[in-house]
Amino acid sequence: MNTVIWKCEQYVAGKLHEKTIFESEQQARDFARQLYDVRPDTILRIEPMPIHHVWN
Repeated sequence: MNTVIWKCEQYVAGKLHEKTIFESEQQARDFARQLYDVRPDTILRIEPMPIHHVWN
């Protein structure tokens, strides 16, 4: 079991628009690259998050 998940936050006009969770850094970066091609005005933040910080 992976002990880290990756969070990708999307900010539009300085406000959090959406948060998406991925199992790997590569998945998060691929998603961000595709999103940036569609919405270049979106600021993206990708960061690791230990799985024990996630609540059910």
